[in-house]
Order: sequence, then structure tokens, then C-alpha cells
Amino acid sequence: MQEVDDGRVLVSGASGFIAKHIVAGLLGAGHTVRGTVRNAEKARQLRQTMQDHAVPVNRLETVEADLLQDEGWAQAAKDCRYVMHTASPFPQSQPNDREALVPAAVGGTLRVVEAAKAAGVERIVLTSSVASVFYGHERKRATAYGEADFSNTQSPHISAYAISKTRAEQAAWASVQGSTTQLTTINPSLVFGPVLDSVTGTSAKLVAMLMNGRLPALPNMRFGMVDVRDVAEAHIRAMGNKNAAGRRFIVSSQTLPLQALAPIIVAQYPELKKRMPRLTIPDWTIRMAALFSSKAAMLADEVASDRILDTQPAESILGLHFRSAQEGVLALADSLIRYGLVELPEQKHRKNHNL
Repeated sequence: MQEVDDGRVLVSGASGFIAKHIVAGLLGAGHTVRGTVRNAEKARQLRQTMQDHAVPVNRLETVEADLLQDEGWAQAAKDCRYVMHTASPFPQSQPNDREALVPAAVGGTLRVVEAAKAAGVERIVLTSSVASVFYGHERKRATAYGEADFSNTQSPHISAYAISKTRAEQAAWASVQGSTTQLTTINPSLVFGPVLDSVTGTSAKLVAMLMNGRLPALPNMRFGMVDVRDVAEAHIRAMGNKNAAGRRFIVSSQTLPLQALAPIIVAQYPELKKRMPRLTIPDWTIRMAALFSSKAAMLADEVASDRILDTQPAESILGLHFRSAQEGVLALADSLIRYGLVELPEQKHRKNHNL
């Protein structure tokens, strides 16, 4: 890839799973990158991760900024041509209050967008999600969900996370109206692919639990899946593509049931077969639980669903060619082992034998 620096790029939440791949791609292409982190230790870890992967760091600078605070964002956006806003809260479990995540998600997004507008940033590329596209609608819709669709935040069958992602994206679109700053959103499905260090995201934790034998049963659910490397590439290509302004790009490779993850992993690591879940949680038990639990009700809406996603704009405008879900899952599995987040049985036996 030819190295051409055509403007400083601000990457918010630069130590995140997706963000680190974006930072690596930008630096590798010769861009100057300013990444926001919450503290000095995260800045040190980010720089070390880049160096560990032979990514040049001479054009990387970091600044401390918190999405929950106003301070620091004006300075962070100063002299930047582009902004990649990747930071967003992703809870380990859904809170009882449907609106609990909205203030942080919307407030943080608006802090970044307003700072970018004030600094005269040319374009913001916002990391959104398919969670802001298809939730709260009929489960058996025959037509594909595309960039014109937004999740119905008034539905009782929508999670606090999906509400927060939808409201944050809608707030960003409202904020840039009438502004010279352009907005593009990238809306990925469930993100797999390699982690670059031992700090993982939610999807990586799911696969680590699976590989470590901590999920004895799985529900009958299907999810769109995409490789983090394709998600990062989508951000970078959307940054300077004139046809990407004002567009929402759904990025997803394949839709597979959760149960499909186990055979993909076992084919590469047969020694993990005994750890894999042998049971599927019956649909009726989830639907029964939904009568008494709002969290179960949100889960019940996912049972046996198979939503169709329109990724054609990402392919035709951004020129993306998606890696298969299998490649993303295996790359994630390999990296989890590499960074010690999953121990293969013989590794664990060897360690105990040496004690």
C-alpha cells in the first residue's frame, strides 16, 4: 500500500478491539493518527501493541479524553481532517433500565461530533452497529434490512444496548445536519477476527468462554458475523471516498447459528471437542422465561430469527470483499490461544506436570 499522509486522523477509544485494527491500518498506510485513551497506561499498551505487530508508531500520538467528560475533546479534534469515532459502552450484561446506556452513548457521541464540527473536520466515520438497524421489528421479515432502516426503540423486544446504539447514531445524524462536516456510519454485525493483544471485546469473550468449556448449552440463535479486519478496512475506505458521505454501510459476511461456531473450532482444534456445548436450549424454555423476565423477553425475540442484511453498498461503494465467517472465527481462536486467553488441554497438562 502506498504511503500518503493526507491529513491527521483522530481515532476515539483507540485501545478498543476494532479501533486497534483501524489504527494499525491507518499507520501502515502512512497516516498521522491521534488516538484518544482514558489514561496513560492504555496509551502505553496501544503503542506496545502496534510495535508488537511491526506497525510504525512514529506517526502515532495519544491524548487522554473521556466520553463522559467535556474536557479534552476540542484539543483532540484540533487540526484533524478526519475523525473515526469508535468508542461506545458495550455492557457485559443488559441493565434492567432500558435507558441506562443512553446518556453515555449519546452524550459521548455528541461530544465527539460537536468537537469535530468546531474543528472543521471534513468527515466523521462513526462505528455504529446492526443493533441500530433491525431490532424491534417483526421477526420474520422477508425483505433485507438496509441503510434506511433504524431499530424501533419503542418496542418491548429491544435491548438497552440496541436502544443506546440507535439513539447515539440518530443523534449524530441530527447533529451534522446543516454542517460542513460529513458523516458516514459503519454498521457491523457480530465482530470476530484476531485480537491484537490480551485485551478482548465482548465477541472475543464469547468465543473464549466457548473454547474454555464454560458454555454447556447454547440457544437457537442466528447472527450475522464479520471479520474485524473487514470492519477496519470499511472505516478506512469510507474516510476519503466521496461517494460514502451521508451513507450507512452494513458490514456482515454470513449469518450462522451460534451452534456453528463449535464445529468450526473443533475442526482446527479437535482436542477442544469435549469442552464444546452438547445441548441446545429449547426455544420454549426461553419463551416461557420471557413471560417473567424482560431480559428473557429480549432474548426470546432472537430465537430462530434469520434477518437478511443488505451489504451491497459496502461491496459496491467501498469495494469490500468479506472474509468468510469461518476465517474470522478461526483467526479469533488462534489469537486467543496465542495470548493465553485459552489453554489447550495439553498445555494445561504440561503446566500442571511442571509444578
